[in-house]
Amino acid sequence: MFAAHGKWQINIAPPVIFVNLIGAFNREGVRAFEQQAVTEVSSFPAGSLQRVVINLAQCELATSDSMEALQNYFSAVASRGYQEIDFIGVNALSRQLLTRLWQDQPVKVLFYLDADAYLIQHPHYRDAAPWLRVSTNQ
Repeated sequence: MFAAHGKWQINIAPPVIFVNLIGAFNREGVRAFEQQAVTEVSSFPAGSLQRVVINLAQCELATSDSMEALQNYFSAVASRGYQEIDFIGVNALSRQLLTRLWQDQPVKVLFYLDADAYLIQHPHYRDAAPWLRVSTNQ
């Protein structure tokens, strides 16, 4: 068994879960992240969390061995009833990959160039997660 690779921060401001992913994730890293995410959201009533905002600005997304684990995680997210996933800091290649991974899920997927672009649409979440405060327009 390999050590988990990848770092993350999870902040919850119902109805939104904010996730900051950093580095490259292997299969074990995706699984460790998923376990922590499930633990943190389990304390909230069913249906109270409806949207996930994922910052990929510092993420190398995933190693090849983690793609299946990532796809399983996305399927689990969809099955929990989330209605929307917002990705921040996505380059063209990552956007293509993420679009493909989410294409069979009943979840609306939106992409934002950076945290500033996200905050233009959602200014009320500026203080919801520490990494949103790193916005360049401050």
